[in-house]
Amino acid sequence: MKVYVPTERERATSHTIYVTPASDAETVKEGIPSEWQDVEGKPITFPIQFKQGVATVDDKIGAYMIKRGLARKSSLIRPGDVHA
Repeated sequence: MKVYVPTERERATSHTIYVTPASDAETVKEGIPSEWQDVEGKPITFPIQFKQGVATVDDKIGAYMIKRGLARKSSLIRPGDVHA
């Protein structure tokens, strides 16, 4: 799944963000996928590399990022998205 950075300002650069969805209280309530934990049951941190504003991620990670506002499922810019 492709996900996009949430603001125009970050689209021109390449950068990495780190997400640990298994340690998020909301995710824990909904149930944690086993692939988000190591063999000991500890949360895994995933590096997400955005290049020119887009990253390709696992569908579950993408859905998590979109739900939490860390990414968008569309590259369209809406009013209010442009930051100086």
